[in-house]
Amino acid sequence: MDSRGPHLGTREGHLTFDDIDLAALAGRLQTPFFVFSGGRIAENVATLRDAFQSRHPNTEVFFASKACSALWVLEQVKKAGINVEVNSGGELWKALRAGFTGRQIVFNGVAKTRAEIEQAVTAGIRAIVVDSLCELERVNEVSVALGREADVALRIDVRVQTETHPGMRTAHGGKFGVDLIDVAELFDQACRLDGLWVRGLHLHIGSQITSVEPYARAVEKALDLVEQVEAACGRPLEFLDIGGGYPVPYVDTADAYDATDYFCAITTPHDYAEAICALVNDRRPDLALFIEPGRYVVSDAAVVVAHVEAEKTKRLLDASDHPVGEEHWLLLDTGYNTIIEHTLAEWHFRAIVANRADEPADASFRLGGPLCDSGDVYVGDLGTPYRRLSARTGVGDVIVFRDVGAYSLDTMTQYNGRPRAGAYAVEDGRLVIIRRPETYEDLVSHDVWPAEPV
Repeated sequence: MDSRGPHLGTREGHLTFDDIDLAALAGRLQTPFFVFSGGRIAENVATLRDAFQSRHPNTEVFFASKACSALWVLEQVKKAGINVEVNSGGELWKALRAGFTGRQIVFNGVAKTRAEIEQAVTAGIRAIVVDSLCELERVNEVSVALGREADVALRIDVRVQTETHPGMRTAHGGKFGVDLIDVAELFDQACRLDGLWVRGLHLHIGSQITSVEPYARAVEKALDLVEQVEAACGRPLEFLDIGGGYPVPYVDTADAYDATDYFCAITTPHDYAEAICALVNDRRPDLALFIEPGRYVVSDAAVVVAHVEAEKTKRLLDASDHPVGEEHWLLLDTGYNTIIEHTLAEWHFRAIVANRADEPADASFRLGGPLCDSGDVYVGDLGTPYRRLSARTGVGDVIVFRDVGAYSLDTMTQYNGRPRAGAYAVEDGRLVIIRRPETYEDLVSHDVWPAEPV
C-alpha cells in the first residue's frame, strides 16, 4: 500500500510532488536528487504553532536544525515565523547566516568547545543548554573572560523510558543531560557563578516518540524540578524547554505489523499539546514553553528521486543448497550514501515507482543501493525484506522515496567515490535549486596532493 501523502499526486500515470512531474524531472536532472516543498514546511510549522500556542499562548517553537540545516530550509523556517535550535558552532554559524538573531537561537550539545561557547556568548543567543557540571564551569569561564553574561538552561535526564529506535532514546541514561540525583548540586553551583544566568530547564526524551504518555511523565518530573530549583536559587525560571521528538508516519496505518511499530504514527501535534499544555497551565502557567521539533517540520517535505540501474534474480536455497524459491532484485543509483538512516537505523521509507504511479503494486522486490557494502539494502514492507511495486518495474524506471526531509541531506557521504546528491525545491510554484549536485572534482576538493609540510 502506498497511499499518497501531502503534496503527492498523479498525472498521466506519473507521480507528482507539488505538481512537479518527478519522472519527467528525473529525465533531465542527474539522479539521485532531493526535492523539497516550501509549502509543506510552512504547513507543518503552522500545525505545530496552532497546536501549542492555542493551548499555551506563551509557547515558542525552535526548529531543530540538525534535522536539516540547508540555508534554504532555514530560510523557510524563519519565514514561517519560528526560531531555531542548533547543535554545533557550524549550525550556529548557518543560523546566523540565514538571518536568525541571537535571541532566536538555543544551543544544545554534550561536548561544546570553548570556541563554540565563545561564538554563542558573543552572538547573545537565547540560551546555551548546559549538559554537565563540567560544561557549566566552561561556560562561566568563557563568559567571564569575554566580560559578558551567558544565558543558560540546564539539561536534565528525567529518566523516562520511550518506545522508539534505541539510538533515538535520550532520557533514560546514556550520554545526555545531568542525572536527577545531581540536579541540586548543578543548580546550586549555577546560581553561584558570576558569568551566567539560569533562565530555564531543558529536557528531551528522544525522537519519533509515538505515544503521548512519556511526555506527560517527563513534564511532570520537570515541573517538580522547577519548583526545587527556584527554591534553591531564590528566583523564578523563565521557561521550560521540552525538546522535540513528535513523530511522523513512515508507513500507512494499515501496514503497521506490530503494536510497537514506531514507523506507524497515529498521534498528532494536537494530542501532545493537549497533554503537555494542560500540565503546564495547571501548575506553572507563567512559564514560557519551548519546543524543539525537527523531524515533524521537514520529514514529509522532501523526497529522493533515483533510477533503477540494474535488475537480477537470485535463487533462495535450503540448508542443502537446493533452490526453494527466488528473489527479484532492483539495484538503484542511491543507497545509504544519500539516505544513511535506511542502513544506520534500518529506517523504513516508502517507495513509489514514479513513472508507474497508477499501476498496482503486484510484485515483490528486494531493493538495493549501489555501494560495495552488504548493508546497503533497503528494509522491506510489513516486516518482510520485500517491497511491493508494479511487476513491470525494471531498469530505467524512477523510484521515489518519501519522507526523507529529516536527517538525510545533512548526513550524505561521498563513500565509494560517489558525489553527493543535489537538492531542489518547489517554492511558490516554481522549481529552484538549493544545493548543487557534486562533481568528481568535489571528491578531492579538500585533498592536499601532493602533500605539503605543516
